[in-house]
Amino acid sequence: MSDSPATWGSEAKGLANRFAIVSGVAVTFLLFGLIVVPALVRERRPLARTPSDQPAAASVGWLDQAEAPASRGRDLPPLDPATVMTPNPKLLARGEMLFKQNCSSCHGETGHGDGPAAGTLNPRPRNFTQPAGWKRGFHVTDIFITVTTGIKGTGMAAFDFITPADRMALVHYVRSLGGFDHGAEDPKALEALANQFRSKGFHIPNRIPVSLAIQKMVQEQATVPPLKLPPAEDKSASAELLRFAIADPSRAARTVAATADRADLAAVSRAWAAGAPDNGFAPAVAGLGYAEWETILHALVATKEEAKQP
Repeated sequence: MSDSPATWGSEAKGLANRFAIVSGVAVTFLLFGLIVVPALVRERRPLARTPSDQPAAASVGWLDQAEAPASRGRDLPPLDPATVMTPNPKLLARGEMLFKQNCSSCHGETGHGDGPAAGTLNPRPRNFTQPAGWKRGFHVTDIFITVTTGIKGTGMAAFDFITPADRMALVHYVRSLGGFDHGAEDPKALEALANQFRSKGFHIPNRIPVSLAIQKMVQEQATVPPLKLPPAEDKSASAELLRFAIADPSRAARTVAATADRADLAAVSRAWAAGAPDNGFAPAVAGLGYAEWETILHALVATKEEAKQP
């Protein structure tokens, strides 16, 4: 091995190149660990949830309430009207949070009726900042009824699944969005609402997503065996009548299974006749009399019991 200056220079240059490569790799791994890895961890981390006593449905917007996650119903005690009838900063803050969670997708962040979903609705969502066009009015009692029951024929759904106190918080916040004169309240209507709060508790109903309800209905219907109609050689009056009345044994079986209350024969016969032929019954059943329907019902119940047997 030569010890000439040229040899030393060549070796030094090679060492410098190797050091540069190793340093570059080290820096790359360092940047990956400092920037990329934390970002991946943040992306996979569950989103923080704001504590709330409302069902998870409150975060999806009013248009999506049909797909609200399932929530168990509950009974609430009477409510002191003094705590909710008059707006205060705490109620308004609560109402603002609920509004952003439930209402802004349609009514917009500032209540102008210009939310992201507004263009899909007919009629368009209410503009809370203007006095014109309110279907039920803009008094406290009017808005409370609207929030509780919804408005048929519009995108405004019923919000009876949130607590009355929260409904009142929404009422006060919605009113605060409009700078116009809301006028004097009706003392009798206010007192009636206050009595409703103080005199009885409230029942919050069970809720399940519509898609889940449909899925369960399909599953239940799929497990119902078709009705076993009497054989052709059976010439009895009830057998002839049953074969006359049933057009589709599978559909008719599901109709019978879905009719929980068969005590009121007149109501049952009207319902089954009105649903023919889609429900499996022949359209001609509309002309049958009470005695004939009684025979059909008894025969169907007996046939249904026979179908359960192995």
